[in-house]
Amino acid sequence: MPEVRYHKIDASTCRHIWAVGDIHGCYSLLQSRLADLDFSPEKDLLISVGDNIDRGPENLEVLRLLDRPWFVSVMGNHEAMALEAFATQDGNMWLNSGGGWFFDLNAAEQQEAIDLLLRFHRLPHIIEIDTAKGKHVIAHADYPDNRYRFNKQVDLNGVLWSVDRVLQSLEGNTRPVDGAEVFIFGHMIFTHQQTFANQVYIDTGSAKSGKLSFYQLQ
Repeated sequence: MPEVRYHKIDASTCRHIWAVGDIHGCYSLLQSRLADLDFSPEKDLLISVGDNIDRGPENLEVLRLLDRPWFVSVMGNHEAMALEAFATQDGNMWLNSGGGWFFDLNAAEQQEAIDLLLRFHRLPHIIEIDTAKGKHVIAHADYPDNRYRFNKQVDLNGVLWSVDRVLQSLEGNTRPVDGAEVFIFGHMIFTHQQTFANQVYIDTGSAKSGKLSFYQLQ
């Protein structure tokens, strides 16, 4: 199993910091919501919980945000499926999960998408950021351990795919994760942003619902 990559962000350089739920190719929706938030590319930072691609109509436009200094992202399971498809030349799982947009691109656009997606081999799985509100940890699906520590090696499949913790919370078995004040996840779709103990879930099914949720860290 590949090593889990961590990254720390210095909050002092930003005015406002937001985490955004799974964008899933909904570039126009994202831009509309950022305008509603009075987001400033010069002063603010947006952190994506991953799953920037698939299901929505503007996947390449979202991937191009990786070139913007105000946008950072952890890897989601949909980026992982794309990388697996490139590595194995078997895109069936990705295609069945919404990756068909890639095959509708022309050759130049496909190469651009590949180059952007390959960056996720270097981008983090987990981001840590300290603000006045405390230590925040952002990952796609879960932090699969009961105590967080920066650079601690945990199960990568759990980080990208696990819904065990949130399903237990939905059954009433809610427990905090030690080591940080707030953990922010996407992956599990809810109609509205949900909080269980110190875990916040912000995927509200953008591609189907037209709702994109944000959590303000600073």
